[in-house]
Amino acid sequence: MNLPVEVEYITDMEKVMGYGAMSMPAIVVNEKVVSMGRVLRAADVEKLLHGLGY
Repeated sequence: MNLPVEVEYITDMEKVMGYGAMSMPAIVVNEKVVSMGRVLRAADVEKLLHGLGY
């Protein structure tokens, strides 16, 4: 997709819960939880990002 993004893998549960994610794994984009509790395929992540305007 060639997007200028920063990816961070967070394991600190306090920080994860600070985003409001109550189940793992979770994806946060621009400080907003956009997916949680599901393991997404690469195509699903791409579709999710396109839906968010990326």
